[in-house]
Amino acid sequence: MKRSVLAAASLAWAGILLAAFYVVQKPPLSAFAGLADTLWTLLISALLLFDACALGRYVLGWAGWRSREDPPLRLLLSLGIGLGLLGILGLLFSLVQVSTPPLLRLALFLLTLVFLAAGAYRPFRTDARALLDELRLHASGFKPLERLALLLLLFFSFALTLAPQFEAFDALFYHLAQPARTLQDGGLRLVNIPHFWFPNLTENLYLWGLAFKAERTAQLMHFTWGVLSVLLLFLWASRTWGSRLGRKTLLLLATLPSLPIVASWAYADMALCFYTAAALYLLSCFKATPSAAALNALGIACGLAMGVKYTSFVLPLACGILLLLQRPPSRAFRAAAQFSAAALLTALPWYLRNAAFMGNPFYPFAFGGNDWDDFLANWYAAPGTGIGWNFLQILRLPLDATLGYRDANYFDGRIGPLFLILLPAALWSLLTAPRRDPAGAWSLISIGLFSALSFAAWTFGVINSAALWQTRLLFPALLPFAIPSALGWGAIAKLDTSNLRLSFLFNAIVGFVLALTVFETGIFTLQRNPLAVAFGAQTREQYIARVNPPYAALTQLMETLPADASLYSLFEPRSYDLPRRLQPDPILANFTHDLHLYQTPEQIIRQWKTKGYTHLLVYEKGLQFMLENNADYQSTSLRNALSETLNLLQLTSQTPDGVYSIYKIP
Repeated sequence: MKRSVLAAASLAWAGILLAAFYVVQKPPLSAFAGLADTLWTLLISALLLFDACALGRYVLGWAGWRSREDPPLRLLLSLGIGLGLLGILGLLFSLVQVSTPPLLRLALFLLTLVFLAAGAYRPFRTDARALLDELRLHASGFKPLERLALLLLLFFSFALTLAPQFEAFDALFYHLAQPARTLQDGGLRLVNIPHFWFPNLTENLYLWGLAFKAERTAQLMHFTWGVLSVLLLFLWASRTWGSRLGRKTLLLLATLPSLPIVASWAYADMALCFYTAAALYLLSCFKATPSAAALNALGIACGLAMGVKYTSFVLPLACGILLLLQRPPSRAFRAAAQFSAAALLTALPWYLRNAAFMGNPFYPFAFGGNDWDDFLANWYAAPGTGIGWNFLQILRLPLDATLGYRDANYFDGRIGPLFLILLPAALWSLLTAPRRDPAGAWSLISIGLFSALSFAAWTFGVINSAALWQTRLLFPALLPFAIPSALGWGAIAKLDTSNLRLSFLFNAIVGFVLALTVFETGIFTLQRNPLAVAFGAQTREQYIARVNPPYAALTQLMETLPADASLYSLFEPRSYDLPRRLQPDPILANFTHDLHLYQTPEQIIRQWKTKGYTHLLVYEKGLQFMLENNADYQSTSLRNALSETLNLLQLTSQTPDGVYSIYKIP
């Protein structure tokens, strides 16, 4: 009895002291909510990756491509292609108007259960183990500091995916805004935002994560595509030209300053980079060992690329040309026809969607369509704003693209100096290596032709329009071009003399550039401190207020409006996560187009009211940008019309920094 009393007293004493201590010194229990959200995000991401790998493996197997002898490459291709197939599945849910969070959650859980019951985890585990073993083997060939640099860049990029990406302009514009709008509407609706009708395989993959209230899965999926792209190019180079060249390829990719940053954003670029690398690799496989299975897989990869961006047209064009360069011609035409059928069938859903909803499979280009006219087409194309047919400027394009001072977005398109430094050696390798190395000939030919066509298409674009001056558009060509650049790097050793070891100097240059890239990316990551959000030390709202104060202030300002408020935006294309219904200004043409249609400020306001808008949102920084940079806004009549329109409205509120103004439409 005495023992029981002592035990109870001891327990009570400990409980009282613990309670008193933690009442006075409260632990940061609120952090558990943020940490739990991160763990939930990682769980949903893991489910998506598992299902994608299983789905990709089954579809590739159905197409005849199994590659049992190469588990690492089978894993990379299955996973990357499976992510695209999940995007197509997301589109199908949207088309039949059942893309609601409960149904999407149920579908993903059922898909996971089906694949688990079918034993899909076994080949996944086998392939993953084989890939890790091969990577460990290759890792021993890197110098310790090189390994450290690569691991740091991988860590920085992954850490950035764990933060809400409210700095990523295009994510707030359409990469996240489009799937969020689809979930809000329960399916596809006629939305007057042309970017929502681009091929959007990536956005329909992001739909799954948003349905689970795990928005950061979008960044993790894009990051996965980036990692898959780099690993595929690394293994391709290692298998074809040896592990030394594979290491050089990987180090060159690591010196791209924008790569780890863009890979961490919910964009579409890494998806296109992966499908490009996969298609070029599969094309070289087909050229080395022709088979219907490789041709089908090639067509699927190209079709998925065509579902990511309109600019992907260069990829099937390059592949088709190389397939037609076979002998005899009858065999070439059969191969091209089979490839084209597989590619078109895979890409068809996006173009059929546009034809059905917008009246143009390539909306808004070529044939116009709903909510589109000649005025908008001309405004969007911005003809005559490019560099023109100035021979000197065209000749300087590689240098200007490398320096990045003319790029539309600073962080998006920085490619580092090494690719341009190595360009002469890379071109020499492309011209001479196929004759010396028949095994890698078709790999270099496919990379060379695709890179040439891509650069030509981009050059033609910047000649005509300043809007296309985005070096990021070259990423799908630049990443595979790391292989001939690595060959050029290796060939520099042939210029060594007894007095000058040029290869040693260039190795030192690569090390210097790599170190600076790691340092810069590390500073970028530390400034944002994404782990504070990942571990719950900072809330999502606090992070957004820190990295994008104007947008956070706009969110708070809009919450003060009536729940049924409907806003019309001027000069602000972004709309993601805003708490009231908003018609954004996707190509910054809302006012000029309205003035073109309705002629007077009074008629413009009358039309806004007729369409149900209650308030006007003006992004003052966007307005200032247009006044300073757009030729149309140099017109006094246009400026006066805008000023008169705003004067007819009632300014009701403004963010503290004056960046956003909200007017009430009378």
